[in-house]
Amino acid sequence: MFEFSSKTQVNRKFKTTELYKVTSADKSIKADMTSISSVTLTNVLNNDTLNLSVKGAVKEIYVFEIVLTARNAPSLFISALDKATNFHTVFILKYGNEEMLYGAFKEYGEKGIKVGKYYFTDWAVGKTIALPLGVISLDEIYTAIIDELIPLTARQTESTKDFVARYGEVVKLKKEIEKLQRLVDTEKQSKRRFELNDELKQKKKELDELNG
Repeated sequence: MFEFSSKTQVNRKFKTTELYKVTSADKSIKADMTSISSVTLTNVLNNDTLNLSVKGAVKEIYVFEIVLTARNAPSLFISALDKATNFHTVFILKYGNEEMLYGAFKEYGEKGIKVGKYYFTDWAVGKTIALPLGVISLDEIYTAIIDELIPLTARQTESTKDFVARYGEVVKLKKEIEKLQRLVDTEKQSKRRFELNDELKQKKKELDELNG
């Protein structure tokens, strides 16, 4: 899916027993793993393997490939593996000739790693994704990866955290707009309808600014 340098290749395949141990798998996680054919750590991205000079918040990015026997994402297992991995991650799910990109924004805090909401692309056949040219840090590469997961374009110089937060605001505003639109459509009193319409226009303006 991604075009990574050959220097980043690891291709370490995990045994099921190893995954049970790494994820501290309970019954629900083990049940979620029944559709998994294989799990491979395909690439490790860091300053050395990518020849980057600028250091930032992101130290390493682990790329996992999960081959499936069913067209469903094993979300419980992925979440458990993600929490057990002390670096930033992205998961490439494969079923037949289709692929899906799956992942969440991770950040480090005083209390350890915080894993955000998971996002994923549609299933697609053989889509190749090239990393942006001219990147100087892993932070920029991580933002580009999250950008592929979220239906919104990251702004230049925008941090991954701010980008994800902005998308959260977009989702929230869209729900508010839908709710207001329904109220406008059903309101009978002209004065109240006018007030709701003004509020709706303001929300749409805010959404345009967030999307821009």
